[in-house]
Amino acid sequence: MNIAFIIYDYNYHGGAQKTATIAQHLQSQGHSVDIIVIRCRGGDNEKKKRPKHFSNILDLNATGFFNGIFRLIKIFRNSRHDVYISIGPYSNFSTGLAKFLCRGKFPLIGSENFAKSPLIGNYPKLYFRLLLPLFWLSYNQLNGLVFVTDRLRLEFLNKNSWHPSRCITIYNPVKFSKKNFKQNKKKYNTSGLTFLGVGILEQRKRFDLLIRAFSKVANNKDKLLIAGEGSLGNELKKLVNQLGLEQQVNFLGYNSDIQSLMKKSDILVHTSNSEAFGMVLAEGLATGMQVVSTNSFSGPAEILGNGRYGFLSEVDNLDSIIEALKLAISSPKSQEIIFEGVLKFSVNSIADQYVNFISAVIANNGHLNEDL
Repeated sequence: MNIAFIIYDYNYHGGAQKTATIAQHLQSQGHSVDIIVIRCRGGDNEKKKRPKHFSNILDLNATGFFNGIFRLIKIFRNSRHDVYISIGPYSNFSTGLAKFLCRGKFPLIGSENFAKSPLIGNYPKLYFRLLLPLFWLSYNQLNGLVFVTDRLRLEFLNKNSWHPSRCITIYNPVKFSKKNFKQNKKKYNTSGLTFLGVGILEQRKRFDLLIRAFSKVANNKDKLLIAGEGSLGNELKKLVNQLGLEQQVNFLGYNSDIQSLMKKSDILVHTSNSEAFGMVLAEGLATGMQVVSTNSFSGPAEILGNGRYGFLSEVDNLDSIIEALKLAISSPKSQEIIFEGVLKFSVNSIADQYVNFISAVIANNGHLNEDL
């Protein structure tokens, strides 16, 4: 098959990682695969942050929303692909409108990997809520829709009159090998434990809670590594200074080699108050880490098996996060249990699910409210 993934931007985030991993695997199976990037906000500097394992990239270099739609229309009118798969709500919105405007008949599959959407009524930005009729119009051009969790899928189906057969849950894939799993540390050793936080330094990630929780459970030999960039960087560093943790907390900035960091760390801590999937949680399991996460909407509970494969805490609740960290230290999950949890994210399995769904949509090219 000739397959094209369409993504709004392609810097290092969960949607880009998923897209690159699936594209690479499908290409290795003999499919022709391209990734079409609508925008590149940071130019060459942004391109340096892209996943490196897939290089068939077509940059549209759109200068704005309407320019992106215009450039997509040109792609669609000269279509050589059997199917297009848009990644995330912005891409769904743009590709749906472009398909409508060019009166396209080709199969278009969307994907939802964002926990907040005007289509389920919880998107905080007013202007997107005002665009709700346009969202409905664009989504009506989709022939199938992939969700990254069951909980997200059910929430969308509850709020929209789509046929369940055209809405499928396919988890994001991660690469892993059992022989690379680390041995659990059952207790503190002479060098202490290394805690790791990964993500953009923005309000919804609640790194302030991670730092405060670390201050309550760590001894003076423990370390906290924070990998990521964002507008709250200076504010979080001030908090570290206020708590007297300058010698124990390291801000690493952007880091493209998260796997290496995970292999050097013991406990991954994720304190977000909104997470459609939580790619970093699956990656943590894939390296055999102890994983602690807030039970935010919608991914962490599914990834961690409702607490079987990791430790869940209440959202925005410092005491609950502290208790979860204490459990991860005193009663870590076994490597056998963690490996069981990561199996559902196998690249082979995820790619096969995509191929099966794509084939079904191509064979029955109806709209989202029609039976597949």
